[in-house]
Amino acid sequence: MAKLQIFLPDGTQISNDLQDEKITVGRLADNSLQIDDASVSSRHAEIEQEGDAFHLHDLGSTNGTFVNGEQVTDAVLRHGDEVRFGVVEAVFHGEEEAPDQPLPESTSVASEVAKISSRPEQFVNSSPIPKNVKSKDPLAAGLVAAAVLGILAFAAAAVIILGMASPV
Repeated sequence: MAKLQIFLPDGTQISNDLQDEKITVGRLADNSLQIDDASVSSRHAEIEQEGDAFHLHDLGSTNGTFVNGEQVTDAVLRHGDEVRFGVVEAVFHGEEEAPDQPLPESTSVASEVAKISSRPEQFVNSSPIPKNVKSKDPLAAGLVAAAVLGILAFAAAAVIILGMASPV
């Protein structure tokens, strides 16, 4: 039997068996499936069983009805579909469908390694992260060179002074 499992924003879960041919979903108490949430319209949607299929119809709701993330006005529900009424999420559990036809036989596709590769003309980097370009700073290089020379001069002076001070 098909059912709709509803996950309310407060963490409560409601499981509703879809037994009637037509089930209305909304905030008012006269709906077959009442969802007491401000994002759900008073008469939000209806689920209608036609044979083995379940059709979901949005009834002009304010915040919309969504199936698998896409806003819909009419949709056929399939097992595992994620349904949303406003911000209230639900999952449709129908009969698991077997494939209508066998899968096609796989065919091998020949692939070849590219001989050359080049950047297309007019190519523009579309990355939102800017390229990290390190530029050489001549002032910083000069300071480092001066510091190295200063250390070498200090070391040479220390060697000379220590050599003069030692008794022979």
